[in-house]
Amino acid sequence: MDSRIPSHDDFVRSILADIEIATAYFKSYLPGFVVEKLDFSTLTQSPETYLSEELKKSISDIVYSCKLRSKKGNIKISLLIEHKSTYDKKTIVQIGSYIFSAFQKQIQNKESLSLVIPVLLYHGQRNWKYQTLQDLFASLDDDLKLYLPSFDYVFNNLGLLSDREIESLNNKFLAASFLALKHTFDKQWLETNAERLFILASPGETGLEKSLILYVFSRGKLPENVLNSLPEPIKREVMNTFDVYFEKGVKKGREEGMEKGMEKGKIEEVRNLIMKLGFTNEQAAEVAEVSVSFVRKVRVSLKKK
Repeated sequence: MDSRIPSHDDFVRSILADIEIATAYFKSYLPGFVVEKLDFSTLTQSPETYLSEELKKSISDIVYSCKLRSKKGNIKISLLIEHKSTYDKKTIVQIGSYIFSAFQKQIQNKESLSLVIPVLLYHGQRNWKYQTLQDLFASLDDDLKLYLPSFDYVFNNLGLLSDREIESLNNKFLAASFLALKHTFDKQWLETNAERLFILASPGETGLEKSLILYVFSRGKLPENVLNSLPEPIKREVMNTFDVYFEKGVKKGREEGMEKGMEKGKIEEVRNLIMKLGFTNEQAAEVAEVSVSFVRKVRVSLKKK
């Protein structure tokens, strides 16, 4: 497991790269008439075959391909998930760029044209309503709007869904992950509901559970009493995740600064415990195997910055 704290994008990519979770996601959030037409047994994650070099630098997407249930030809549907944690009204242009880039690459590869169904997954703080390309040209005369490309996309705004709706998803790990994403900017909610999220997500695939644990801890400070109240198997998984994270972090610090001694690695480790995970002086001292006074000094130095 990577010792780096996962970003929003890293976390979304990690969970939706799992074929079982991706299938559950599409079945839950694609329009019903689309779900009925797709053969999900053929769902496969696609390499960035249809991305131009320019788009690879700007699009943080996940692409799946899926065949239709109908046997009418070898038609393939490309499902594009574009993830956003901040409002950006120009995203529709970005989505359009992908669609036409995909068509152009298919033509260059002498392939039959395949339909692209874009999905915009959003979990930011600002209100964001569904918009089309025409909405960006609201002041343009209607007769001139005929020259604008017309395409649709699926808008999955987690902020418009109630917690109960999300929690009712059949795939409970997906439900826990989406609840964490929805409330990612509300530290108080994450602190209060961390136990609920971990229990909801368990049992899950081990690597994915670790991603969720680190993501939740990096966004909220988990009180010690919550950690202690977790059921034993889940508590063990949480602590094991931290052990691996800290071990890799310390190893990296030692490799980068061996000549400066062990203390530098310990300082970096304690800084991570305080800043990224919100540990108390006593908790940080116990995990880093240093004195409480050492942790206090590190905390004071952080306040001076």
